[in-house]
Amino acid sequence: MAMKPEVEKLRSLAQLDVDAVGAYDAAIARVREPLVRERLNEFRADHVRHVRDLNTFIVELGGEPLELRPDLKGAAMKGLTAMTSLMGTEAALMAMLGNEEITNRVYEMALHFEWSAPVRQLVQLHRRDEERHITWIRDAVRVRPWAGDELGAPV
Repeated sequence: MAMKPEVEKLRSLAQLDVDAVGAYDAAIARVREPLVRERLNEFRADHVRHVRDLNTFIVELGGEPLELRPDLKGAAMKGLTAMTSLMGTEAALMAMLGNEEITNRVYEMALHFEWSAPVRQLVQLHRRDEERHITWIRDAVRVRPWAGDELGAPV
């Protein structure tokens, strides 16, 4: 039996967030700076919440909810983030910047789908979270708040 297009798209968004959780896990495991770890943990929690919120609508629409288990793409994203993060905080943030660029692009494209009003509102909320994530990461890479120099003022 084929899934409804809305359920398929919601599952795709939820999988994207599941994959993001794995990437955040990889970066968090290798970043030692408390400020950066705190923000990455906050963003990871947002992605977990996104999966939970999307699963609510998936189930309401008759679909199967997703578990926090990455697919092949997510495993690759996590592995690449883990390897890159071995080179330090800035490298970890650069990897996360790339991941968030993808997530932002996908959420932006999702806003072009014909959602029901409650689902559209949720997708817009998640999109704003993604914008907040990428803005902080971009600023952190530029300002390097962990460096402790005159450019190291908190972002």
